[in-house]
Amino acid sequence: LQVDLQLPASGIMVLFGPSGSGKTTLLRCVAGLERASGLVALPQAVWQDSARRIFTPTWQRAIGYVFQEASLFEHLDVRRNLQ
Repeated sequence: LQVDLQLPASGIMVLFGPSGSGKTTLLRCVAGLERASGLVALPQAVWQDSARRIFTPTWQRAIGYVFQEASLFEHLDVRRNLQ
């Protein structure tokens, strides 16, 4: 999957496409749930840069993510996952 995107700094983004096109993989990479080869960067921060071995964990990224299935963040207990 090769992606080159520039998105607005705020607001709601919708990603759509046919089944198997890489939508979930892209979102997981941006959220830090999956590592990819390449760069995930914002104007104020680099979240992932495989060339420089930079990887910001999910819980340190200022991002909202709605899962397709029920999921919990590993570093939080159930109560804190629900807050």
